[in-house]
Amino acid sequence: MIGKYAVALVGAGGIGKRWVKALSSMGEVNLLAVLDTDGDKARELAGVYGPACQAYTDYEELLKRTDIDIVIAATPHKYLASISRAALSAGKHVMSEKPCAVSSTELFDLLNFAQARNLRYMAGFNHRFHEGFLLARKLFTEGKIGDIQFIRAVYGFGARKGMNTEWRMNKEWAGGGELIDQGVHMVDMVISFFGEIAEVKGFVENLHWTAQVEDNAFLLLKSKKKQLASIHVSWSNWKPLHRFEIYGSFGYIHVEGLGRKYGGTEKVIFGIRDETYSALPREEIFECNPDAELSFVREMRELLLAIEEGRDPVPSGKDALSVLKIVEQIYEG
Repeated sequence: MIGKYAVALVGAGGIGKRWVKALSSMGEVNLLAVLDTDGDKARELAGVYGPACQAYTDYEELLKRTDIDIVIAATPHKYLASISRAALSAGKHVMSEKPCAVSSTELFDLLNFAQARNLRYMAGFNHRFHEGFLLARKLFTEGKIGDIQFIRAVYGFGARKGMNTEWRMNKEWAGGGELIDQGVHMVDMVISFFGEIAEVKGFVENLHWTAQVEDNAFLLLKSKKKQLASIHVSWSNWKPLHRFEIYGSFGYIHVEGLGRKYGGTEKVIFGIRDETYSALPREEIFECNPDAELSFVREMRELLLAIEEGRDPVPSGKDALSVLKIVEQIYEG
């Protein structure tokens, strides 16, 4: 049985709000602190959780507390590694939002730092814990589609007014654009099905927004087993779109939608090809729970289990490192 863990959240932005909602539904944790450089935001979000949750603006002051077990880093990319290192230095386990750092060198050093202290460090690729992806993995591991031959993935953000002024469009704060923001989720998912990637090709370009970083990225990945994947991620898709298609030797799995923002539904389409190649595939459609906060609950429970069992969580910091190395290859051309 998992014990009770005390958690501190660093970052009171959009993802921080999702974390508070998720943690509020969990009996295994207590959120004791919310930190943000904007004190009003920190106090407001701490109040959402409850009176026992305190607000902070100085993380050095927060990390002096000896009753905190886990720190969630949910800030702009620029600060994720430094906050994580400070938390590890204070003896806390860490859940870091993706991409965990803005360079593979920065993340590599951080992972060695965590390992030397025998502390758990988890990469916050919460898409792995969406119901659609969990079902897709179950169908695949049960051998329902045979050996994977290729994956085709699209992740298109619908855009919003003024987003070119947000921190995600600032290269110093974000480390890049759409590829290092949403693209890392798709790269992580491909790696989770393929294993090690042998070859990477891709293009990034700013096609619409006036910004320092790319708003579109196209990638081609080839695994060591010669499986192929194509990925397109976009900040100028106009209509939110999420689709992850896995094709095997005798069937396919499509994950369509992601939470309520991408079509309002999340479903899995499972198809088996006709053995004679003369008819359309037989399909089953599974409707999934589109509540995105459930993915945060599931990933936190994975971290708690990893702490209890003394093992690396999945996804681990090493998984994030593999993703960042691919991102860097694309950026370096």
